[in-house]
Amino acid sequence: MPKTSKIIAALAVSAAFAMAPAALPSAAATPMASCSGGDFRWTAVDGAIDMTPKDLVFTSVGRLWGCTGADGITGGTFTGVHTASSDCMHPANGPITVHIVWSNGELSTLWGHWPVTMMQPAAGPLEVISGVGAGERVHVVAEYEMMTPDMVMGCMGPGVKTGPGRLSASMM
Repeated sequence: MPKTSKIIAALAVSAAFAMAPAALPSAAATPMASCSGGDFRWTAVDGAIDMTPKDLVFTSVGRLWGCTGADGITGGTFTGVHTASSDCMHPANGPITVHIVWSNGELSTLWGHWPVTMMQPAAGPLEVISGVGAGERVHVVAEYEMMTPDMVMGCMGPGVKTGPGRLSASMM
């Protein structure tokens, strides 16, 4: 398995995706790889987060940098779709799919359950379901900007449709 099959990074959700990477090497003898930073923007596609619980679809777009441990991969860009139960007190809880285009042109797809709460950062594993690192898991740490004046006013009024975040990711 080439070294590049050991790197995966994530998203980001929208969510304010300063994170800290943490990972364990997989059973394979390939060195661990990680991305030390990234940023993203999430957007509610079919509504807004407000005080009423509802199911929403969020898209995320972002980039990763500081990736090490895999030949030819120094960063990447990603898009994500998060289908989640959401309200201002429970921002997003549901499955997410993330597609990454690495700096060397290779691709990866990540999937898993992604809960975003008011407590930040959000962290957890996502499965690499195809492409570079397929069959592995990646530990993603995403920090969503919360409690900004725009978010508070949005929750008290018409809702919150978009926001920024920061993230990091590493192989488990």
